Amino acid sequence: MFGRLFGFLRGKPNATPNPAPIAATPEADTPPPFLRREPLLDARQHVTAYQLSLEKPGGETRAWHATTQRFFNAAFIGQFIDGRVQAALGPRLAYLPLSVDSLTHPDLGRLSPDKLVIRFTPAPDVPIDPVVTLPALARLHARGFALALGHDLEQRGFAPLFEQAHTLVLDEVAQLDPASLLQQCRHLTQHYPAARILACGVDSMELHQACKRLGVSLFQGDFVTQRPVRAGKPLSPYRMVVVELLNGIKRQAGFDELAGIAWYDPALAYRLLRFVNSAAFGLREKIDNVKNAMTYVGRDELYRWLTLLLFSIGKDTHPLDEALRENALVRARLAEHLAQGALNPRQCDEVFVTGILSVIDTLFELPMQEALAQLTLPEPVRAALVQRDGPYAPYLRLAIACENGDQVEIETLAQAHDLDAIRVNQQHIDALAWALGFSEALGEAATARG
Repeated sequence: MFGRLFGFLRGKPNATPNPAPIAATPEADTPPPFLRREPLLDARQHVTAYQLSLEKPGGETRAWHATTQRFFNAAFIGQFIDGRVQAALGPRLAYLPLSVDSLTHPDLGRLSPDKLVIRFTPAPDVPIDPVVTLPALARLHARGFALALGHDLEQRGFAPLFEQAHTLVLDEVAQLDPASLLQQCRHLTQHYPAARILACGVDSMELHQACKRLGVSLFQGDFVTQRPVRAGKPLSPYRMVVVELLNGIKRQAGFDELAGIAWYDPALAYRLLRFVNSAAFGLREKIDNVKNAMTYVGRDELYRWLTLLLFSIGKDTHPLDEALRENALVRARLAEHLAQGALNPRQCDEVFVTGILSVIDTLFELPMQEALAQLTLPEPVRAALVQRDGPYAPYLRLAIACENGDQVEIETLAQAHDLDAIRVNQQHIDALAWALGFSEALGEAATARG
Protein backbone atom coordinates (compact mmCIF):
# COMPACT_ATOMS: atom_id res chain seq x y z
CA MET A 1 0.00 0.00 0.00
CA PHE A 2 1.97 2.97 1.30
CA GLY A 3 5.11 0.91 0.72
CA ARG A 4 4.67 0.91 -3.03
CA LEU A 5 3.76 4.59 -2.99
CA PHE A 6 6.92 5.52 -1.11
CA GLY A 7 8.99 3.45 -3.54
CA PHE A 8 7.64 5.52 -6.41
CA LEU A 9 8.17 8.82 -4.61
CA ARG A 10 11.72 8.11 -3.52
CA GLY A 11 12.76 6.41 -6.77
CA LYS A 12 15.10 8.37 -8.99
CA PRO A 13 14.41 8.71 -12.72
CA ASN A 14 17.11 6.21 -13.57
CA ALA A 15 15.88 3.63 -11.05
CA THR A 16 14.39 1.65 -13.95
CA PRO A 17 17.06 1.67 -16.66
CA ASN A 18 15.94 2.38 -20.17
CA PRO A 19 16.67 -0.25 -22.78
CA ALA A 20 19.38 0.53 -25.29
CA PRO A 21 18.12 2.49 -28.29
CA ILE A 22 17.03 0.38 -31.22
CA ALA A 23 18.48 1.12 -34.60
CA ALA A 24 15.95 2.23 -37.17
CA THR A 25 16.18 2.31 -40.94
CA PRO A 26 13.46 4.77 -41.93
CA GLU A 27 12.54 5.38 -45.52
CA ALA A 28 14.40 8.35 -46.93
CA ASP A 29 11.30 10.54 -47.24
CA THR A 30 9.43 9.32 -44.13
CA PRO A 31 10.21 10.61 -40.63
CA PRO A 32 10.31 7.88 -37.96
CA PRO A 33 6.99 7.51 -36.11
CA PHE A 34 6.43 8.45 -32.48
CA LEU A 35 4.18 6.81 -29.92
CA ARG A 36 0.91 8.45 -28.95
CA ARG A 37 -1.20 7.61 -25.91
CA GLU A 38 -4.82 8.57 -25.42
CA PRO A 39 -6.77 7.86 -22.22
CA LEU A 40 -10.27 6.39 -22.39
CA LEU A 41 -12.59 7.33 -19.54
CA ASP A 42 -15.67 5.54 -18.29
CA ALA A 43 -18.98 7.13 -17.34
CA ARG A 44 -17.62 7.92 -13.84
CA GLN A 45 -14.77 9.86 -15.52
CA HIS A 46 -12.09 7.40 -14.39
CA VAL A 47 -9.35 6.26 -16.77
CA THR A 48 -10.35 2.73 -17.74
CA ALA A 49 -8.06 2.17 -20.74
CA TYR A 50 -5.35 3.68 -22.93
CA GLN A 51 -5.09 3.68 -26.68
CA LEU A 52 -1.49 3.33 -27.86
CA SER A 53 -0.55 3.99 -31.47
CA LEU A 54 2.21 5.09 -33.79
CA GLU A 55 1.41 7.93 -36.10
CA LYS A 56 3.03 9.85 -38.91
CA PRO A 57 2.59 13.58 -39.62
CA GLY A 58 -0.99 14.30 -40.49
CA GLY A 59 -2.33 11.89 -37.87
CA GLU A 60 -2.67 8.80 -40.05
CA THR A 61 -2.03 5.66 -38.03
CA ARG A 62 0.85 3.73 -39.50
CA ALA A 63 0.64 0.08 -40.45
CA TRP A 64 2.95 -2.35 -38.71
CA HIS A 65 5.43 -2.78 -41.51
CA ALA A 66 8.38 -1.01 -43.14
CA THR A 67 9.84 1.58 -40.75
CA THR A 68 7.48 0.73 -37.87
CA GLN A 69 7.93 -3.03 -37.88
CA ARG A 70 11.26 -3.18 -36.08
CA PHE A 71 10.19 -0.76 -33.40
CA PHE A 72 6.99 -2.67 -32.70
CA ASN A 73 8.80 -6.00 -32.69
CA ALA A 74 11.63 -4.96 -30.35
CA ALA A 75 10.06 -2.24 -28.21
CA PHE A 76 6.28 -2.01 -28.32
CA ILE A 77 5.24 -5.65 -28.67
CA GLY A 78 8.17 -6.63 -26.45
CA GLN A 79 6.80 -4.48 -23.64
CA PHE A 80 3.57 -6.51 -23.72
CA ILE A 81 5.25 -9.88 -24.23
CA ASP A 82 7.22 -9.57 -20.99
CA GLY A 83 4.05 -8.50 -19.21
CA ARG A 84 5.43 -5.29 -17.71
CA VAL A 85 2.95 -2.88 -19.25
CA GLN A 86 0.03 -5.26 -18.83
CA ALA A 87 0.92 -5.74 -15.18
CA ALA A 88 1.11 -1.97 -14.70
CA LEU A 89 -2.27 -1.48 -16.37
CA GLY A 90 -3.98 -2.97 -13.33
CA PRO A 91 -7.67 -3.22 -14.23
CA ARG A 92 -7.21 -1.01 -17.31
CA LEU A 93 -7.27 -2.15 -20.92
CA ALA A 94 -4.98 -1.21 -23.79
CA TYR A 95 -6.53 -0.42 -27.19
CA LEU A 96 -4.25 -1.16 -30.15
CA PRO A 97 -5.43 0.34 -33.46
CA LEU A 98 -4.60 -1.85 -36.46
CA SER A 99 -4.76 -1.10 -40.16
CA VAL A 100 -6.09 -3.52 -42.75
CA ASP A 101 -2.58 -4.78 -43.52
CA SER A 102 -1.72 -5.15 -39.83
CA LEU A 103 -4.38 -7.73 -38.98
CA THR A 104 -2.15 -10.56 -40.18
CA HIS A 105 1.13 -9.23 -38.78
CA PRO A 106 3.14 -12.29 -37.63
CA ASP A 107 4.16 -10.74 -34.30
CA LEU A 108 0.55 -10.56 -33.19
CA GLY A 109 0.96 -14.25 -32.47
CA ARG A 110 3.48 -13.38 -29.76
CA LEU A 111 1.05 -11.18 -27.85
CA SER A 112 -1.09 -12.30 -24.97
CA PRO A 113 -4.67 -11.10 -25.48
CA ASP A 114 -4.97 -10.29 -21.77
CA LYS A 115 -6.19 -6.69 -21.36
CA LEU A 116 -5.69 -5.94 -25.09
CA VAL A 117 -8.44 -4.67 -27.37
CA ILE A 118 -7.84 -4.64 -31.13
CA ARG A 119 -9.29 -1.44 -32.55
CA PHE A 120 -10.23 -1.62 -36.22
CA THR A 121 -11.65 1.69 -37.42
CA PRO A 122 -10.42 2.31 -40.98
CA ALA A 123 -11.36 5.59 -42.62
CA PRO A 124 -14.35 5.50 -44.97
CA ASP A 125 -12.09 5.95 -48.02
CA VAL A 126 -9.84 2.98 -47.14
CA PRO A 127 -10.74 0.00 -49.36
CA ILE A 128 -11.63 -3.16 -47.42
CA ASP A 129 -12.44 -6.64 -48.65
CA PRO A 130 -14.70 -8.24 -46.01
CA VAL A 131 -14.06 -11.67 -47.50
CA VAL A 132 -10.42 -11.40 -46.37
CA THR A 133 -10.61 -8.98 -43.45
CA LEU A 134 -13.62 -10.36 -41.59
CA PRO A 135 -12.03 -13.84 -41.10
CA ALA A 136 -8.78 -12.17 -39.92
CA LEU A 137 -10.70 -10.28 -37.23
CA ALA A 138 -12.64 -13.42 -36.33
CA ARG A 139 -9.38 -15.31 -35.83
CA LEU A 140 -8.07 -12.61 -33.49
CA HIS A 141 -11.32 -12.76 -31.53
CA ALA A 142 -11.09 -16.55 -31.35
CA ARG A 143 -7.60 -16.17 -29.84
CA GLY A 144 -9.09 -14.10 -27.03
CA PHE A 145 -8.60 -10.53 -28.27
CA ALA A 146 -11.50 -8.17 -27.63
CA LEU A 147 -12.54 -6.18 -30.70
CA ALA A 148 -13.37 -2.49 -31.07
CA LEU A 149 -15.04 -1.80 -34.42
CA GLY A 150 -15.92 1.43 -36.17
CA HIS A 151 -19.69 1.90 -36.24
CA ASP A 152 -19.70 2.43 -40.03
CA LEU A 153 -18.30 -1.08 -40.60
CA GLU A 154 -21.80 -2.43 -40.04
CA GLN A 155 -22.71 -1.13 -43.50
CA ARG A 156 -19.44 -2.36 -45.04
CA GLY A 157 -19.98 -6.09 -44.57
CA PHE A 158 -18.85 -6.54 -40.95
CA ALA A 159 -22.25 -6.76 -39.23
CA PRO A 160 -21.69 -10.47 -38.29
CA LEU A 161 -18.90 -9.40 -35.91
CA PHE A 162 -20.88 -6.67 -34.17
CA GLU A 163 -22.65 -9.12 -31.88
CA GLN A 164 -19.22 -10.21 -30.59
CA ALA A 165 -17.64 -6.75 -30.41
CA HIS A 166 -16.41 -5.47 -27.05
CA THR A 167 -16.59 -1.83 -28.22
CA LEU A 168 -18.32 0.05 -31.03
CA VAL A 169 -16.59 3.30 -31.94
CA LEU A 170 -18.12 6.64 -32.88
CA ASP A 171 -15.40 8.90 -34.31
CA GLU A 172 -15.32 12.70 -34.08
CA VAL A 173 -18.60 13.09 -32.22
CA ALA A 174 -17.99 16.82 -31.81
CA GLN A 175 -18.49 17.17 -35.55
CA LEU A 176 -21.89 15.45 -35.52
CA ASP A 177 -25.10 17.40 -35.25
CA PRO A 178 -27.28 16.38 -32.27
CA ALA A 179 -29.84 14.57 -34.41
CA SER A 180 -27.18 12.38 -36.08
CA LEU A 181 -25.51 11.62 -32.75
CA LEU A 182 -28.86 10.65 -31.23
CA GLN A 183 -29.73 8.43 -34.19
CA GLN A 184 -26.40 6.58 -34.18
CA CYS A 185 -26.32 6.05 -30.41
CA ARG A 186 -29.92 4.84 -30.37
CA HIS A 187 -29.25 2.38 -33.18
CA LEU A 188 -26.15 0.90 -31.53
CA THR A 189 -27.65 0.61 -28.05
CA GLN A 190 -30.82 -1.04 -29.37
CA HIS A 191 -29.17 -3.53 -31.76
CA TYR A 192 -25.96 -4.31 -29.81
CA PRO A 193 -26.77 -3.85 -26.12
CA ALA A 194 -23.84 -6.00 -24.96
CA ALA A 195 -21.20 -3.75 -26.60
CA ARG A 196 -19.71 -0.63 -25.08
CA ILE A 197 -20.02 2.54 -27.13
CA LEU A 198 -16.85 4.66 -27.36
CA ALA A 199 -17.28 8.33 -28.28
CA CYS A 200 -14.08 9.85 -29.71
CA GLY A 201 -13.31 13.54 -30.08
CA VAL A 202 -15.22 14.61 -26.97
CA ASP A 203 -14.05 18.17 -26.47
CA SER A 204 -16.14 19.41 -23.53
CA MET A 205 -17.88 18.26 -20.38
CA GLU A 206 -21.18 19.30 -21.96
CA LEU A 207 -20.65 16.89 -24.84
CA HIS A 208 -19.49 14.21 -22.39
CA GLN A 209 -22.72 14.53 -20.43
CA ALA A 210 -24.82 14.52 -23.60
CA CYS A 211 -23.14 11.34 -24.85
CA LYS A 212 -23.53 9.71 -21.45
CA ARG A 213 -27.28 10.33 -21.52
CA LEU A 214 -27.40 8.67 -24.96
CA GLY A 215 -25.90 5.43 -23.68
CA VAL A 216 -22.19 6.04 -24.35
CA SER A 217 -19.99 4.37 -21.73
CA LEU A 218 -16.44 5.20 -22.92
CA PHE A 219 -15.07 8.64 -23.77
CA GLN A 220 -11.93 9.83 -25.56
CA GLY A 221 -10.91 13.42 -26.20
CA ASP A 222 -9.24 16.50 -24.80
CA PHE A 223 -12.08 17.28 -22.39
CA VAL A 224 -9.81 15.82 -19.68
CA THR A 225 -7.42 18.76 -19.88
CA GLN A 226 -9.92 21.36 -21.09
CA ARG A 227 -11.81 23.08 -18.30
CA PRO A 228 -13.29 26.59 -18.19
CA VAL A 229 -11.15 28.99 -16.15
CA ARG A 230 -12.63 31.47 -13.71
CA ALA A 231 -10.36 34.37 -12.76
CA GLY A 232 -10.38 35.00 -9.04
CA LYS A 233 -11.76 31.57 -8.13
CA PRO A 234 -10.67 30.82 -4.54
CA LEU A 235 -8.80 27.63 -3.69
CA SER A 236 -10.33 25.10 -1.34
CA PRO A 237 -9.00 25.32 2.25
CA TYR A 238 -7.22 21.98 1.80
CA ARG A 239 -5.34 23.12 -1.30
CA MET A 240 -4.44 26.41 0.36
CA VAL A 241 -2.67 24.47 3.12
CA VAL A 242 -0.82 22.30 0.58
CA VAL A 243 0.26 25.41 -1.36
CA GLU A 244 1.49 27.08 1.82
CA LEU A 245 3.53 23.98 2.66
CA LEU A 246 5.05 23.90 -0.82
CA ASN A 247 6.02 27.55 -0.51
CA GLY A 248 7.43 26.93 2.96
CA ILE A 249 9.70 24.19 1.65
CA LYS A 250 10.97 26.44 -1.14
CA ARG A 251 11.87 29.23 1.27
CA GLN A 252 13.64 26.72 3.54
CA ALA A 253 11.23 27.12 6.44
CA GLY A 254 12.09 25.05 9.51
CA PHE A 255 10.31 21.78 10.15
CA ASP A 256 8.63 23.28 13.23
CA GLU A 257 6.95 25.87 11.02
CA LEU A 258 6.07 23.31 8.34
CA ALA A 259 4.50 21.01 10.90
CA GLY A 260 2.44 23.91 12.24
CA ILE A 261 1.16 24.65 8.74
CA ALA A 262 0.24 20.99 8.21
CA TRP A 263 -1.93 21.01 11.32
CA TYR A 264 -4.12 23.71 9.76
CA ASP A 265 -5.70 20.68 8.05
CA PRO A 266 -5.67 17.73 10.51
CA ALA A 267 -6.57 15.30 7.69
CA LEU A 268 -3.38 16.31 5.86
CA ALA A 269 -1.26 15.83 8.99
CA TYR A 270 -2.89 12.44 9.52
CA ARG A 271 -2.06 11.38 5.96
CA LEU A 272 1.59 12.27 6.50
CA LEU A 273 1.77 10.24 9.70
CA ARG A 274 0.09 7.24 8.06
CA PHE A 275 2.50 7.53 5.15
CA VAL A 276 5.65 7.60 7.29
CA ASN A 277 4.44 4.81 9.58
CA SER A 278 3.72 2.49 6.66
CA ALA A 279 5.71 -0.71 6.19
CA ALA A 280 7.82 0.96 3.49
CA PHE A 281 9.91 2.77 6.07
CA GLY A 282 10.42 -0.26 8.31
CA LEU A 283 10.36 1.85 11.46
CA ARG A 284 10.84 0.02 14.74
CA GLU A 285 8.92 2.66 16.63
CA LYS A 286 5.88 4.56 15.45
CA ILE A 287 6.30 8.27 14.68
CA ASP A 288 3.41 10.28 16.11
CA ASN A 289 4.91 13.74 15.61
CA VAL A 290 4.40 15.57 12.31
CA LYS A 291 7.69 17.44 12.58
CA ASN A 292 9.62 14.18 13.03
CA ALA A 293 7.72 12.63 10.14
CA MET A 294 8.66 15.51 7.83
CA THR A 295 12.27 15.36 8.94
CA TYR A 296 12.38 11.64 8.25
CA VAL A 297 10.90 11.94 4.76
CA GLY A 298 13.12 14.88 3.76
CA ARG A 299 12.33 18.04 1.86
CA ASP A 300 12.64 16.67 -1.69
CA GLU A 301 10.33 13.69 -1.19
CA LEU A 302 7.95 15.83 0.86
CA TYR A 303 7.73 18.37 -1.96
CA ARG A 304 6.91 15.71 -4.57
CA TRP A 305 4.32 14.14 -2.28
CA LEU A 306 2.64 17.48 -1.65
CA THR A 307 2.42 18.40 -5.35
CA LEU A 308 0.49 15.18 -5.89
CA LEU A 309 -1.78 15.89 -2.92
CA LEU A 310 -3.02 18.92 -4.84
CA PHE A 311 -4.97 16.34 -6.88
CA SER A 312 -6.44 14.51 -3.87
CA ILE A 313 -10.00 13.51 -4.52
CA GLY A 314 -12.55 14.93 -2.10
CA LYS A 315 -15.83 16.76 -1.87
CA ASP A 316 -14.32 19.99 -3.21
CA THR A 317 -12.56 18.44 -6.22
CA HIS A 318 -13.64 17.98 -9.82
CA PRO A 319 -14.62 14.47 -10.97
CA LEU A 320 -11.88 14.61 -13.61
CA ASP A 321 -9.07 15.42 -11.16
CA GLU A 322 -8.03 11.77 -10.90
CA ALA A 323 -7.68 11.46 -14.68
CA LEU A 324 -5.89 14.82 -14.79
CA ARG A 325 -3.41 13.63 -12.14
CA GLU A 326 -2.62 10.48 -14.11
CA ASN A 327 -2.05 12.56 -17.24
CA ALA A 328 0.24 14.91 -15.30
CA LEU A 329 2.20 11.97 -13.91
CA VAL A 330 2.97 10.57 -17.36
CA ARG A 331 3.84 14.03 -18.65
CA ALA A 332 6.12 14.75 -15.69
CA ARG A 333 7.90 11.40 -15.74
CA LEU A 334 8.46 11.53 -19.50
CA ALA A 335 9.82 15.09 -19.35
CA GLU A 336 12.12 14.06 -16.50
CA HIS A 337 13.41 11.07 -18.50
CA LEU A 338 13.97 13.18 -21.60
CA ALA A 339 16.07 15.67 -19.61
CA GLN A 340 18.48 13.02 -18.33
CA GLY A 341 22.00 13.49 -19.62
CA ALA A 342 21.38 17.12 -20.54
CA LEU A 343 20.53 18.41 -17.04
CA ASN A 344 21.84 17.60 -13.57
CA PRO A 345 19.77 15.52 -11.08
CA ARG A 346 18.38 18.53 -9.21
CA GLN A 347 17.29 20.11 -12.49
CA CYS A 348 15.68 16.84 -13.55
CA ASP A 349 13.70 16.89 -10.29
CA GLU A 350 12.51 20.38 -11.18
CA VAL A 351 11.55 19.21 -14.68
CA PHE A 352 9.34 16.57 -13.01
CA VAL A 353 7.69 19.25 -10.86
CA THR A 354 7.26 21.38 -14.00
CA GLY A 355 5.36 18.53 -15.63
CA ILE A 356 3.08 18.08 -12.62
CA LEU A 357 2.35 21.81 -12.39
CA SER A 358 1.74 22.15 -16.13
CA VAL A 359 -1.91 21.23 -15.50
CA ILE A 360 -2.35 23.44 -12.44
CA ASP A 361 -4.42 25.97 -14.41
CA THR A 362 -6.90 23.21 -15.28
CA LEU A 363 -6.77 21.80 -11.75
CA PHE A 364 -7.41 25.17 -10.08
CA GLU A 365 -9.68 26.39 -12.93
CA LEU A 366 -7.61 29.57 -13.06
CA PRO A 367 -5.50 31.26 -15.75
CA MET A 368 -1.96 29.85 -15.58
CA GLN A 369 -0.33 33.05 -14.32
CA GLU A 370 -2.95 33.44 -11.60
CA ALA A 371 -2.59 29.80 -10.56
CA LEU A 372 1.20 30.08 -10.38
CA ALA A 373 1.00 33.33 -8.43
CA GLN A 374 0.05 31.18 -5.43
CA LEU A 375 3.37 29.29 -5.55
CA THR A 376 7.02 30.15 -4.95
CA LEU A 377 8.85 28.50 -7.85
CA PRO A 378 12.35 28.51 -9.36
CA GLU A 379 12.53 30.82 -12.36
CA PRO A 380 13.21 28.00 -14.91
CA VAL A 381 10.04 26.24 -13.76
CA ARG A 382 7.96 29.40 -14.04
CA ALA A 383 9.44 30.28 -17.44
CA ALA A 384 8.63 26.82 -18.80
CA LEU A 385 5.05 26.99 -17.55
CA VAL A 386 4.21 30.56 -18.55
CA GLN A 387 6.36 31.39 -21.58
CA ARG A 388 7.27 27.82 -22.62
CA ASP A 389 10.84 29.13 -22.50
CA GLY A 390 14.05 28.34 -20.62
CA PRO A 391 16.06 25.14 -20.07
CA TYR A 392 13.09 23.01 -18.95
CA ALA A 393 10.64 24.09 -21.65
CA PRO A 394 11.79 21.77 -24.49
CA TYR A 395 11.28 18.65 -22.37
CA LEU A 396 7.83 19.78 -21.22
CA ARG A 397 6.86 20.71 -24.78
CA LEU A 398 8.08 17.37 -26.10
CA ALA A 399 6.14 15.43 -23.44
CA ILE A 400 2.97 17.38 -24.27
CA ALA A 401 3.51 16.83 -28.00
CA CYS A 402 3.80 13.06 -27.37
CA GLU A 403 0.52 13.14 -25.50
CA ASN A 404 -1.19 15.16 -28.26
CA GLY A 405 0.30 13.18 -31.12
CA ASP A 406 1.78 16.35 -32.64
CA GLN A 407 4.27 14.57 -34.88
CA VAL A 408 5.79 17.72 -36.40
CA GLU A 409 6.46 19.25 -32.95
CA ILE A 410 7.85 15.95 -31.63
CA GLU A 411 10.22 15.52 -34.56
CA THR A 412 11.42 19.14 -34.40
CA LEU A 413 12.13 19.07 -30.65
CA ALA A 414 13.67 15.60 -30.70
CA GLN A 415 16.11 16.54 -33.46
CA ALA A 416 17.00 19.84 -31.77
CA HIS A 417 17.98 18.01 -28.58
CA ASP A 418 19.60 14.93 -30.16
CA LEU A 419 16.83 12.61 -28.98
CA ASP A 420 16.29 9.51 -31.09
CA ALA A 421 12.68 8.70 -32.04
CA ILE A 422 12.93 5.16 -30.78
CA ARG A 423 14.44 6.31 -27.48
CA VAL A 424 11.59 8.81 -27.01
CA ASN A 425 9.06 6.04 -27.65
CA GLN A 426 10.70 3.71 -25.16
CA GLN A 427 10.82 6.44 -22.52
CA HIS A 428 7.16 7.20 -23.22
CA ILE A 429 6.20 3.57 -22.59
CA ASP A 430 8.32 3.52 -19.43
CA ALA A 431 6.72 6.75 -18.18
CA LEU A 432 3.24 5.35 -18.81
CA ALA A 433 4.03 2.11 -16.98
CA TRP A 434 5.50 4.08 -14.05
CA ALA A 435 2.51 6.42 -13.82
CA LEU A 436 0.01 3.57 -13.94
CA GLY A 437 1.90 1.77 -11.18
CA PHE A 438 2.00 4.95 -9.13
CA SER A 439 -1.74 5.52 -9.56
CA GLU A 440 -2.44 1.97 -8.45
CA ALA A 441 -0.27 2.45 -5.34
CA LEU A 442 -1.95 5.77 -4.62
CA GLY A 443 -5.33 4.06 -4.89
CA GLU A 444 -4.22 1.40 -2.42
CA ALA A 445 -3.06 4.10 -0.02
CA ALA A 446 -6.42 5.87 -0.33
CA THR A 447 -8.23 2.61 0.41
CA ALA A 448 -6.04 2.08 3.47
CA ARG A 449 -6.94 5.56 4.74
CA GLY A 450 -10.61 4.69 4.39
